[in-house]
Amino acid sequence: MFKFLLIVALVPAITLAGVSFRPCPNNAPLPKSLTVNDCIGNDCVLVAKKSLYSVGVGLIGRFNSKTATTKLIARSRNGGDLGFKTPRGLVNACNGSISGGCPIVAGKAFNYSVYIDVLDIPAINLPVEIEVNLTGDSGVPLTCARFNARISRR
Repeated sequence: MFKFLLIVALVPAITLAGVSFRPCPNNAPLPKSLTVNDCIGNDCVLVAKKSLYSVGVGLIGRFNSKTATTKLIARSRNGGDLGFKTPRGLVNACNGSISGGCPIVAGKAFNYSVYIDVLDIPAINLPVEIEVNLTGDSGVPLTCARFNARISRR
């Protein structure tokens, strides 16, 4: 009984603790919620050379796909690409990033997580836009979300 009460008490806190995000131009499905490190709303500071953890919950794909490819993009607010390279181990999202693995089944919900041990990006201390993009077979959009952050040195 105690475990049930604890879960019921934490669900609203988890729901409120997400980062504010928006759709990408490709109109890919959005998660119901997106958690990035300890970011809340529009307050998101990512620290260069530290870890990054992100979870998108409640994604419902529109396409069947045997594959899922991750692409992370960091841009300055004026749209310039910062040159961040998606870590090789994350590119194939079927290998641990998607709950239950692949294939993705159209209409069936899944969760998608990204973990980076060391965020290898310049500590520019300027506002940036981060895009988390997941594509499937033949490039079909599985999900894509953008959020604002600041990259800091500490």
